Amino acid sequence: GMRGVLGETVIDFPVADNKTWAEAMRYTETYVAKWRKHPLITPAIAPHAPYTVSEAHLKEVRAFSDRTGATVVIHVSETRKEVEDISKQKGARPVEYLAALGFLSTRTIAAHTVHITEKEIGLLKEFGVGSVHNPQSNMKLASGVAPVPQMMKAGVALGLGTDGAASNNDLSMWEEMDTAAKLHKLNSNDPRVVTAEEALMLATSGGARALHLEKEIGSLETGKRADLVIVDLDALHQTPRYSIYSHLVYATKSSDVRTVVIEGRVVMRDRRLLTLDEELIKKKARALRERISRSIAFARPRPRRGLPPSGFVIAARGVDTMRD
Repeated sequence: GMRGVLGETVIDFPVADNKTWAEAMRYTETYVAKWRKHPLITPAIAPHAPYTVSEAHLKEVRAFSDRTGATVVIHVSETRKEVEDISKQKGARPVEYLAALGFLSTRTIAAHTVHITEKEIGLLKEFGVGSVHNPQSNMKLASGVAPVPQMMKAGVALGLGTDGAASNNDLSMWEEMDTAAKLHKLNSNDPRVVTAEEALMLATSGGARALHLEKEIGSLETGKRADLVIVDLDALHQTPRYSIYSHLVYATKSSDVRTVVIEGRVVMRDRRLLTLDEELIKKKARALRERISRSIAFARPRPRRGLPPSGFVIAARGVDTMRD
């Protein structure tokens, strides 16, 4: 399987996982204890965000992390509204508020950090917080543009992520590298910021730092975990090749990855998955899509006669539901 830092979400209202805060914390205790020494899985506790978890519960999460050593994953300053609401309610911006609570630590991973100030960047650096930049998700949701060049200059432990399928679709780190490098050039009007080499770093060693796993993964070094990919560099869209960094970031696609090794084990060879049944996975995914489509069908407005429903496209094998 894949390596991952997997957080169990805790939040102040009933959700599918657990209906109460007490239930969620009991479940998370068991979950962290079960997976703590797994070679691939790093169990974490994931309080959703400062606006969905109370001050008392955020402090409880920090105490839990101190006691168990668990990583903490949290959404921070993803949208302007979040920042405005927290500032109004708490008298401080989200990163400032979390710092004042004593919540931040070298085990904290902050997702997004889009709307943060120079002072907040300094706090992330001071407390050793890892930050995960999700450029395509932030663009799709019109959340904003994170101050990545400023965070890099300050030495924040910054990495790249995709966010979830609901706001990213293809979950491709190759696309995230390309987007990150170009987005910040456009946003700053400076073609020199976030170079191809820096974008690749954010997806590899920078990502490892952001996850607080830089001693184990993120680069090919003696003593680190054997996680690597073998990339085909001979396709037409990759020819000719000049700078390897530019080539990997701007020309290479996920489909160019030929072989994947995780923890020293080959899990994909010559683009064929060795540990998973790809056809079965697709079959189950399509079945889940049908269930979801049926469950929301009643909420959809009926189309006018003669017109296809909004969001539908005609596909080669029939009619498929497609959403932006």
